Amino acid sequence: MEILRSPPFNSRALVPAGIVFFFILLVFHSCSQSAESPLFSSPKRKTLEHNWSVVAKDSPLEGPSPDFKKPQGFKIVGLVFYGRRATVSILDCYLQRNLAVNGGFLDEVVFVARTNDTVDLAWLDSRIAVVPQYRRQNVSFSWHDYSGAYGEIEPHSLYIKMDDDVVFIEDTAIPTLVETKLEHPEYFLVSANVVNQSPLAWVHRHLGALRPYLPELSRPFPQNLTQSPWRASHLPNWEILGGLGPNGWSPDDNFAPPYEGHRWLPLAPGTQGSPFVDSTPVHSIDYDYGRGWWWWPAGAQLHYSFLSRIEDRTLWRYKFRTWDYEYLRLGIQFVAIWGLDLIASQPIPADDEQHLSVIMPFMTKRRK
Repeated sequence: MEILRSPPFNSRALVPAGIVFFFILLVFHSCSQSAESPLFSSPKRKTLEHNWSVVAKDSPLEGPSPDFKKPQGFKIVGLVFYGRRATVSILDCYLQRNLAVNGGFLDEVVFVARTNDTVDLAWLDSRIAVVPQYRRQNVSFSWHDYSGAYGEIEPHSLYIKMDDDVVFIEDTAIPTLVETKLEHPEYFLVSANVVNQSPLAWVHRHLGALRPYLPELSRPFPQNLTQSPWRASHLPNWEILGGLGPNGWSPDDNFAPPYEGHRWLPLAPGTQGSPFVDSTPVHSIDYDYGRGWWWWPAGAQLHYSFLSRIEDRTLWRYKFRTWDYEYLRLGIQFVAIWGLDLIASQPIPADDEQHLSVIMPFMTKRRK
């Protein structure tokens, strides 16, 4: 999900576990007033109504079935791979919003502590002290080794495994994830519909969800870099460079940020093929492994596109019914999986993503 961080865009972003008609996105978004993290002292904002992003109330693309309620008889556990308070302080808003005690589906949230940073751990402990449904699980770990995170799995619980860089969760995401997993036990796991994940970004591009943006190449004057607006409607249009051929300009693999705090600006209609994205970074994203996993300009454009969709409330552009990802690798940043299946998958090697999204589905012949 990605948060805008440094390095700002990471390949461990999620894709549809082959199935996706709910929505969890990774991008900065204001928390509702009732669930605001205490880390911030920002001014109070208007509380968004529940399911504010749902446009067509009776559409099968817009969340779970109208009469679907939290199922009884088993626990639904959020399993957060924790390492960074900066992003989890945002995720915290959405976790609390989705707790069962607050009308959501999560009975508890387990933070798998994958950091030795004392400040990060102290922040986590401060949250656990005030939220009874939170608890910490300590694990032994090494860099890029995620195997130790699955050592305390309960067989009959349904786990919503999520990474700590998720910073936006649509209200319908977790309920739809749960309903889909229950309706399709033949799926080994079910993933959310995540922004900034290479294969799914390819799908989003072909759905017309992405918008043309390019980086601002020269610093505007004056500019307060600490108060740059996130709303696309507040941004100037990108200015085309002189002396270019008919194909215009786009960053290459060696492109570096023009300056600290630079913005990405929308292309005016008609500029380099706008409103199409053919001459912008996201056009290079492949369905399978490719530049979208590591190329930061594509990630930046994905985030700015998403922010523009937030502003004009057109998140429906990202949505679709089911997507069978077969046995290709996909991100596991936000997936639903039964405890029994996690236990059956052990021992889980260092590359848990390859094991859970490719090896186990192939071995069990249960698609994603």
